[in-house]
Amino acid sequence: MSKPTHRLAAIVAAAALSVTFSACTAEGWEADAPPAAGVQADDGGIKLRNFLVVSDTEGAAVLLGGIASRDESTQVTGITVAAEGSDGQFGQSEEVQFSEEISKGRTIYLDGTTTAFTDPALLLGRLAKVTVDFSTGESVTLEAPVLSSEHPDFSEAWAQAQPS
Repeated sequence: MSKPTHRLAAIVAAAALSVTFSACTAEGWEADAPPAAGVQADDGGIKLRNFLVVSDTEGAAVLLGGIASRDESTQVTGITVAAEGSDGQFGQSEEVQFSEEISKGRTIYLDGTTTAFTDPALLLGRLAKVTVDFSTGESVTLEAPVLSSEHPDFSEAWAQAQPS
């Protein structure tokens, strides 16, 4: 092959790769979309996804996230949340009044409308220790971020969770 043919082949290959790689992220990608929030935990067949606490400065709060049961049906029998103090220690647990059946292979979503609670010890920017108990006897604990109810990514969920 001559030099012009090598150059042409290299240019064509580079152009093809450019189109291929740009197509991987072009469909469905939104530049202004916020990154995924919250934290995850897996415990066998139970998965907690995108857990976070949204709170105002007075300690009114909602718990957001998703819970999936991969292997068997189960029921959420209890949720507790303990605020992290300025010393890094977690305080007294507050109970979130929530119970729901999760069918095998399904996910339930905590949108805040049924997971409201109050804990004046919550500090924006700190963590909250969240423990979810199940009818199977399992408990899953994770440390979720405490975010402001005024944060633009969560203000709509906060507004929907407030009593009318």
